[in-house]
Amino acid sequence: MRTKRILMSVLCVMLMCSFTLFTGCGSSDEDAAAEPEVTNPVKVTCENGVMLGQTIDGVNSWKGVPFAKPPVDDLRWKAPEAPDPGDEEIECYKFGLSAIQYEWASEPASSLPKGEDCLTLNIWASEDANDSDEPKPVMVFFHGGAYSWGGTGDPTYDGQEFVKAHPDVILVTCNYRLGIMSWADFSQVPGGEEYTDVNLGLRDNICALEWVQKNIGSFGGDKDNVTIFGESAGGFTTTALCISPMAQGLFKRAISESGVVDLKDRQAAVDFADVIVDTAGAKNMDDLLAISGDEWIALDEENWMSDECCGAVADGEVLPEYKDIDSAMKTAVDNGIELLIGSNHDEWNYFRSDQGCDTPEEDFDTWYNNDLTPYWEGTYKDGDDSVKAAMDEFYAYEEPLVPEEYAKDKDTKDALVKSAFKTETWRYQMMDFANRYADAGGDVYAYIWCVPSEEDVMYKSAVHAVELSYVFNTIEDAAYAGTIDIPSAERAQEAWTNFAKTGDPSIEDAEWTKYNTDSRDTMVIKKDGWKMESDPVQRARELMTTIYANEELPPSYDHLYIYNIWE
Repeated sequence: MRTKRILMSVLCVMLMCSFTLFTGCGSSDEDAAAEPEVTNPVKVTCENGVMLGQTIDGVNSWKGVPFAKPPVDDLRWKAPEAPDPGDEEIECYKFGLSAIQYEWASEPASSLPKGEDCLTLNIWASEDANDSDEPKPVMVFFHGGAYSWGGTGDPTYDGQEFVKAHPDVILVTCNYRLGIMSWADFSQVPGGEEYTDVNLGLRDNICALEWVQKNIGSFGGDKDNVTIFGESAGGFTTTALCISPMAQGLFKRAISESGVVDLKDRQAAVDFADVIVDTAGAKNMDDLLAISGDEWIALDEENWMSDECCGAVADGEVLPEYKDIDSAMKTAVDNGIELLIGSNHDEWNYFRSDQGCDTPEEDFDTWYNNDLTPYWEGTYKDGDDSVKAAMDEFYAYEEPLVPEEYAKDKDTKDALVKSAFKTETWRYQMMDFANRYADAGGDVYAYIWCVPSEEDVMYKSAVHAVELSYVFNTIEDAAYAGTIDIPSAERAQEAWTNFAKTGDPSIEDAEWTKYNTDSRDTMVIKKDGWKMESDPVQRARELMTTIYANEELPPSYDHLYIYNIWE
């Protein structure tokens, strides 16, 4: 997620130049000139056309596959509609457009061609996928980006090397609508009575899964063995779909990396609509509809509307009302959805480099003074002595863990301890979901990722998103990680694909036992090996329980929403 922006980074311009070669379906004629030449396309017949793909090094790929009608004109800000049946040949050689968003340095897809016609997915399968006697397990990935940025054109998510190394699975990555085009409720805007389909991003994800159910068999995939997975906002999506009544039956397993559903009430979506209307200077829905996609991008970049994005809403349709969440979890468990969930040891150290400042010094100053310190101080702003004592104990607990090379500077050490506090708050939320799911009878596996980034700007720690290049086998595009430890990457891919294939993420040298609220068995993933530990962050968890014991929480979900850490 994003903290409030100060300046757009010079890196944005560099990234825009670096990724010019990535173009999307529906681009301009100039973009179309860069279309790859494929002399012998791989043709697969789907309900909405014949998809033309290509083969590279034994891997077939289809990119920019439409899974819904374009959400434009009368369908803007409306629930996605399945594409019309057809037999037209569709060239699927390049990634589709990224969703409407403004450019941000840490999200390469934001610098790629963008547009409203963004509802496409990408498929990678081994060249002989359809020759197998048994259909292959399918893994469907939803990207992160705070529900407002990102896209499948990000090189980190390229599936070529993943499927090349693991030809026994099929990989799908999905775009979905973001930010100002996705999460608002315009019902209170004059003329907006029909624009009440909130949670459009999640609806897009569900529409993509419905397309997969109907068509993945033609690519050699098993529609009855689908695993969804995602990181950050994609992790929010993954856990949200687990409890969504609309998503039941569309997948069998779920992997949530560094994210858990953070529900708001519907008023938050109405408030987000007000931000959009006020910023645009609109008087009614017709005014909003008259603004082009490019104009929306410019308005967003200038005014940061997407920073106010509310995200997922408890609407009683896509997602259950608060009072119904526990029963929704029980339904998911009864439907056999298995869950793998985890976090990175030092999540929040990532966000220093995500400030959008011109220099590392400005990055640090913004992170420390505008993000970490106000959050730390605001946690005990009510003057609760027990909370203050627990905060002090947390500081004493974390201070010796700061690596010596960073502990020499007082401000840096202080920042890393406060960053650890934000990480543990987030981890506490994620594991509350795991606790409830396990207590409902669900099969849950938990992990903490400790393989660090090699980048000094990430404090050489296991930051947010560091595992992505390991999981996707994108060794040459190792965003956030620096140099990849190959054995760790091989183990991660083995565990993730084993879970997708069998529901058991155990690997050759590490048996992975199920999580429960008694033992809290968790796989601790380190560079020098993987090891099961019982409640590996016990003291931090106990302190979090004390700190947030008196919070007023939405009914039925207790500590999952202990604090809106994104504000």
